[in-house]
Amino acid sequence: MLTFSHRWLTAAVYLLLGCAYVISGHVLIHFSFQAQVLPIWLPAGFALVGCYFWGLRFVPAVLLGSMVFNWSVSQANSLWVLNWTAIAEVSMIASGAAFQALVGGLLMRHWLGNPLYPESRTHIAGFVLVVGIIVNLLSANIGVSALSYFNPAYSIDNHWLNMMFWWLGDSLGVLLTTPILLVLLQPWLKAYKHKPRPWAILFSSLALCCSVAVTTFLYTHNNSQNARTVADREAQVIENILYRHLNRSLLAAHNLASAIHATPTLTQQEFNLIATSITRQNPFIRALSWNQLVARQDLELFLDTISTEYGRDIIVQGEPLHSDDPFVVVTYITPLAENQNVIGFNVLSRQDRKQALTAAAKLYLPQASSILQLVQDTSQRPAYLLFAPVYQHQKDSAELRGYATVVIDAQTIVQESLTQANAEMLDVALFENGKKTAFYRNRPPESSQHHPYTKVQDIYFAGQVWQLALSLRDEFIAKLNHQQTLLLMLLQVSVTSLLLFVVLLFAYQQDALNVLVKRRTESLAKAKRESDAANQAKSRFLANMSHEIRTPLNAVIGFSSLAKTTQSSAELHGYFDRIGLAAKTLLNLVNDILDISKIESNKLTLDIHDFDLNELLARLNSMFASTAAEKNLQWRVNHQLPEPCWLQGDALRIEQILLNLCSNAVKFTQRGKVTVSVETQWSATACALTIKVSDTGIGIAPDKQAIIFAPFSQADSSTSRRFGGTGLGLAIAQELCQLMSGTLKMDSSEGVGTTFTMTLTLPKGHPPQQQEVDINLEQLQQLRVLVAEDNAVNQLVVKAMLNSLGIEPTIVDNGQLAVNAVHLEHFDLVLMDCQMPVMDGYQAVATIRESIPKTVLPIIALTADVMPEHKAHADAIGFNGHLAKPLERDKLAACLMAWSRPC
Repeated sequence: MLTFSHRWLTAAVYLLLGCAYVISGHVLIHFSFQAQVLPIWLPAGFALVGCYFWGLRFVPAVLLGSMVFNWSVSQANSLWVLNWTAIAEVSMIASGAAFQALVGGLLMRHWLGNPLYPESRTHIAGFVLVVGIIVNLLSANIGVSALSYFNPAYSIDNHWLNMMFWWLGDSLGVLLTTPILLVLLQPWLKAYKHKPRPWAILFSSLALCCSVAVTTFLYTHNNSQNARTVADREAQVIENILYRHLNRSLLAAHNLASAIHATPTLTQQEFNLIATSITRQNPFIRALSWNQLVARQDLELFLDTISTEYGRDIIVQGEPLHSDDPFVVVTYITPLAENQNVIGFNVLSRQDRKQALTAAAKLYLPQASSILQLVQDTSQRPAYLLFAPVYQHQKDSAELRGYATVVIDAQTIVQESLTQANAEMLDVALFENGKKTAFYRNRPPESSQHHPYTKVQDIYFAGQVWQLALSLRDEFIAKLNHQQTLLLMLLQVSVTSLLLFVVLLFAYQQDALNVLVKRRTESLAKAKRESDAANQAKSRFLANMSHEIRTPLNAVIGFSSLAKTTQSSAELHGYFDRIGLAAKTLLNLVNDILDISKIESNKLTLDIHDFDLNELLARLNSMFASTAAEKNLQWRVNHQLPEPCWLQGDALRIEQILLNLCSNAVKFTQRGKVTVSVETQWSATACALTIKVSDTGIGIAPDKQAIIFAPFSQADSSTSRRFGGTGLGLAIAQELCQLMSGTLKMDSSEGVGTTFTMTLTLPKGHPPQQQEVDINLEQLQQLRVLVAEDNAVNQLVVKAMLNSLGIEPTIVDNGQLAVNAVHLEHFDLVLMDCQMPVMDGYQAVATIRESIPKTVLPIIALTADVMPEHKAHADAIGFNGHLAKPLERDKLAACLMAWSRPC
């Protein structure tokens, strides 16, 4: 888990990332195509890093930060007003942002790790492609779905386009922000505190971030300028079309006034005919009326006349504003059915209409009233009245008769104008002069919260001034050049991904190289220490070996010299016995050295055969019982083995291990006892064997136990040590155990004693079908034996042994002479050394076998190569048997006896 150095630092970074989410979002609005769809969304990087550090614990910060940002943007004009649709929108967007950050953070925590220090190139590619790009589809789809369904400013038709913008913006934010934050926060992270800071990644990411920001800002600014140009053009187009439609309404008022003027004695039927003709040509006309001017003194006569005409009492509605004002009474109106209650209405009773009537009479032109809501309509449709004066001309003057009035549906006129101007992607509002509430909008006001640009144009019409406010919608700017924008963002994401991959890969290679150099340096230092230790150990070993070899050699040389001076047969035999023991000790030393050399070169192999464990333990008991008794030690071999106990394995190596362990136990024990315990667990085919060698000796110090199995090492390796030895025995014993798939463990307490435990699992064996060879000297004396040996001393030894058996051998110095001899003379058996000049024993045997088979002439190898692979090689060449050097008389006699029988 990623942790910081201090708790207060953890809390500070947590709050910093949460606040940076909101602050960076508001800064990036200046780069936006739409208020909540930004081309660079750095907060996605802050959220990812937070979830990488804290996992689920950072989700509340992402939810809160996302909700605060989106609420402040979408509800900029009504922050404190509850809007359940907006709440659903911001909640859904926040959940998508948190889910995306959590998935990316968990992938980094449990799979990819820190992208600054990746484990492999695959992890770098995984961070860039999976976390940096693919995972961001989560927030993009959820967020744009929320906008498409809950926010009227976002058309669902543009869902996939907005999703692409959102996705690419989040990808840029993650790819640019994450490396920068990880580099900046690295010194306070415990896991990476001591690692070198990858400044190259920081500066490269900052350069990428700046270049992307500048490119996006310039492009967005240029796109906004283009959108403003389009908005200005569209405003002019809408203004021209609107003027054209308004002028049509003026023309309708002129036509009505002209028709009334041409009919001095106008009747209701005539008015209806005129009105029907004008309405048919202008669908935006909701009503037409004739408003007759009536003086106060003529009012009663006028009311009687129209009451008679309508067949009901007509009452004037609305008192004049001033006492000297005449009456302008609605006399005729069409359609009549919808406007019955308007008949008799005094138009001069209202100030705004009086102003329009006065201006029309003064200017001889139609004048418009302020915007009113049609009383005939339940749906609050804005309209205006056009008053056209009608005069009755006399000889020298014109007398005002009244006003031809046209009721115009303003909403229909504006909608027709916008439809012809193709302004679906713009927000349009019309205001009366000096009023802040629009009398017409093409969209509800709650969908027009954020406008990057608004064009206001004054419309002068029939004495009224309107303000045409044309606003650019975010969606319009985004869609204006959406293909170019999408290509730009795809290019930015592609270039950023590629460059970031290269930068991270370069840093990974550099870090890997540094680690490799460090490891190599440590490895070299370790190798040097091991080499120095090995050299010291081997130096101590050579010093020990000098002592160990000279001790038996001293016995050999000393007793040999004493043998020359004595005439006593008993003393002479005693000297020879001691010389033999010293020679065997020297042979064991040489064998140990050869064994450890083979172990180090992996050339030591096992000779698997059937053996009786009881016989092995009996030999072990006979070898150490007397030695232990001489030191007044108790010697015991405890076991419950069946008689016999046949197993399969390398009995020689097992015995070698036990000899080493028992020899050490007796050597290092001055009082007490040495015990060999054998435990077995039998299965159908194998035996799990546990042999413990315990003593009550000096024990081994804890600081020496770690090196006791190392070659050339001893607990006391000084030249003044109390006990001798080469330091190879335990190393060879452990290696042999491991070679046999077993274990050798030690448990020792200084001053108390030591126990070595050997565990092996060996297959069950079977008694060999062999008979004892009886030595018949008379039969051996009949043999003709050829000996091929190049060493003069070895020639004397083998000749003396054969003479003791009554055999006079023929001796040659090399393999070539041996080949010549067997072809010239008849021999019953050949003893062939393997290492000889001119032609070695292997070549000689191969040459002989070309003409003489193994069944005719037995050839026995005399060699110091005693490993199974050497025996197998000799057998393959054509040897019949194998005698190991140093040669023993009894083994030589048994071999000769075995091959002297008739074939």
